[in-house]
Amino acid sequence: MNNDIIITGIFSFVGTLVGFIFGLRRKNAETDKIVLENVKGVIEVYTQTIEDMKKEIQELKKEIKDYRECIDKLEEELHNFKRKMENGDCKDGDCK
Repeated sequence: MNNDIIITGIFSFVGTLVGFIFGLRRKNAETDKIVLENVKGVIEVYTQTIEDMKKEIQELKKEIKDYRECIDKLEEELHNFKRKMENGDCKDGDCK
């Protein structure tokens, strides 16, 4: 009878230990799943942000190009005006 109590105690302890180990593994797996889902969400947000920034960069590059073209035209007009002034083609601010 004394042996039965010891054997029952050992089996109970082993069963509890095995249950604890499997429960811990399951808990860790569920935690890993949640962390992975959060990481996927963050990656999606960053990917969208990067795409938005790429579009904005392209728009800004075009805007800079347009400004450069405008500056080139204004510099050309200024050069022509200076040349006319030097040649005496302008009188009283009126250029031909």
